[in-house]
Amino acid sequence: MTCDSFISAMRRYALARLRHATWFAGTTSFFVALIIISAQPSLAQDAGDVEFEADSVTVDRDNGVLTATGNVEITRGVEKLTAEKVIYNQDTDVAQAIGNVIYKTADGLEHRSDEMVLDENFTHAIAKPVISQLSDGTRFSASNADHKAEKRTVFNRSRFSPCKCDYDKGESPIWDLRASSTTHNLETSTITHNNVRMHIYGLPVFYLPALAHPDWTVKRRSGVLTPTFAYSNDKGLTSRIPYYQVISPTQDIEFQPTNFQFRGQGLKTIYRQRWDRSELDLRVIAGKLETFKQTREQVGAIELDYSARVGSGWKVNSKLKRSSQDTFLRRYGYDSSLSQISSFTANKMDDNRYYLIEASDFQGLRSGDTPDKEPTILPHIYYEKTRAGFNDNQELKTEFSLLQLDNDDSHEMVRWTALQSLLHKHAFLGGVTSYQVDGLATYHDIQNTDDTASGLKQFGGVNLIASVGWHRFLPTQIGSTPAIVTPKVKFTAIEGSDRTDEVPNRDAADFRLDEANMFLNNRFQGRDYILPGSRADAGLSLATDLPVLGSLSSFVGVSYTASGQKTAGLTATSSKYSDYIASLDISTPYNVGINWAGRADSEDMRIQESRTSISYNRGGTNISFGHTQISNLYFASGDTDREEASVSASQKITKSLTLKANQVWNLSDNQRKKEQSTFSAVWTGGFQDCLTLSLDYKRDPFADRDVKKVSELQLFVTFKYLGTISQSDFAGK
Repeated sequence: MTCDSFISAMRRYALARLRHATWFAGTTSFFVALIIISAQPSLAQDAGDVEFEADSVTVDRDNGVLTATGNVEITRGVEKLTAEKVIYNQDTDVAQAIGNVIYKTADGLEHRSDEMVLDENFTHAIAKPVISQLSDGTRFSASNADHKAEKRTVFNRSRFSPCKCDYDKGESPIWDLRASSTTHNLETSTITHNNVRMHIYGLPVFYLPALAHPDWTVKRRSGVLTPTFAYSNDKGLTSRIPYYQVISPTQDIEFQPTNFQFRGQGLKTIYRQRWDRSELDLRVIAGKLETFKQTREQVGAIELDYSARVGSGWKVNSKLKRSSQDTFLRRYGYDSSLSQISSFTANKMDDNRYYLIEASDFQGLRSGDTPDKEPTILPHIYYEKTRAGFNDNQELKTEFSLLQLDNDDSHEMVRWTALQSLLHKHAFLGGVTSYQVDGLATYHDIQNTDDTASGLKQFGGVNLIASVGWHRFLPTQIGSTPAIVTPKVKFTAIEGSDRTDEVPNRDAADFRLDEANMFLNNRFQGRDYILPGSRADAGLSLATDLPVLGSLSSFVGVSYTASGQKTAGLTATSSKYSDYIASLDISTPYNVGINWAGRADSEDMRIQESRTSISYNRGGTNISFGHTQISNLYFASGDTDREEASVSASQKITKSLTLKANQVWNLSDNQRKKEQSTFSAVWTGGFQDCLTLSLDYKRDPFADRDVKKVSELQLFVTFKYLGTISQSDFAGK
């Protein structure tokens, strides 16, 4: 509450209004101006744009007292003081505002009082009683308030609440803090409550000798953060008291010491720093905790993220993630991941070139993960350049790649590849015909493999890949609705070296034909699997917008192996025809979306794979259903189909209350087994925007070594400006 500005304005009001050639009703203005000018001669040079109005003004020239009564209003810019009566004594330099005093400041604060007294050159104010409404809705009320301009305000017998409620209509806040005194330090932007009690719906819930927190102007502040407490039958009482330290405008650090009553202690440290062209985030976890190895084991983990923009267009990203022990992160709630991946990536893209340098290292956190199953890529270097061909219809593309792979299921190898491609397009039969020729050279150095028959070898290979394709957009109609049908055909031939029995197939082992890769010259992501032969691919797509169904797009296609071996992942049978590939996507006008993609056997039309999702979204209601099924024929050790279903729902009950639920079922082998289940009820802000309640339930049947199956119930209560108090109740299997 800065009172000096409007009081100075009141002392200068006479000069200001004379200059604007307006005046108020009452005693002669000359004597009023004379009193103020004789008291402060320098004000003649310091007059501001001030407006002063009242129903009547009287001046006691003998005692130097000015009295304004009736709708007194003093305005300077956006600051405004109103009262029923204002008395100013020039000899004592004291002003007294009486009756319905309201002062609105430039920063949106509003102070109300029955009486306000200002002295000490109008930098000191005392009001009683007082109600202060801040720009964000926070409210102070006190029996009296003592204010020092730009220093502090002391509220005696105060009540503080950030809840937005209509006090004038008798509403009470959901929660408030009641203290014997509250000090707002304007120099440090800190609010301190002494002998404080928290009341929720008027009932006292706890008492503290003192409580301090930043005011509404502070974005970051060093100090102790809100403690959290939880109880678990595995870990006992868990208590965490974080401490946050601001180092500089671009640096901060947080310490999270945690005590697990039955299992030991842990410390998580979070450090952040920002520069103009780079960012750093570092998280270090250390502890002496119980593991499956011993009662108290020294454990640790690190996670570092660094990104930067370097030179002209290079983007660099580094990530370091490592844990000394495979289960403690999940067991003690630090990280739920089943793996840690460290990586380095540098890439650059300009008009016709792309550069990529990357390296990665995988650490598995499952009980069955061993060093020979933790692949390392060091390095992968990739370069691509595109440019115009020999005429306007052609495009040339050049690729180079180097990859070193270690510890990938006992495989270790180095691979070099080079690709030169020429693409030519021209109009034909009302559509577009494309011709593509790829020259591919590869070199493999197999340093280790689990296939003892193939042995360790170094060999090269050369392949020529040629293709011709055609597609055409055909406008048509479905009834009276316009639609576009697009037929597409392509013939591809691959000649040259067949190294499929010698090269470990690491980048295409999980390949399955789909709409995205059907028409690519090389259907696989990498260069380990190059199978000579020829094939023909055909597909038909449809796009339309039907009045009843809404926007619809679909595709159906099939591939035929004309010569050479049949590529794995096309079909589970011996047929030269692949599975039929199909997809359907519908966005209805009824807020329902339907998506289906799958494959059917080309001989008996048996569904080999399907992925279905149905979603409904309207207002505050969101419901989605998902179903996935894959034939057991695609799993080496499978004796039944793999099938899974899930349902997710979110319902906004009121503006503040939202319910969410998710359930996953394992339907394989004709069973209906519940997998992960989650449910949450979140009440955010409430109608007064000052309290958040969250009730979360989670059931996870996954177990690994000392990580138990979990059923978890958590309650979180978050108070605006103060933080979160949480209570968790865990149960075992």
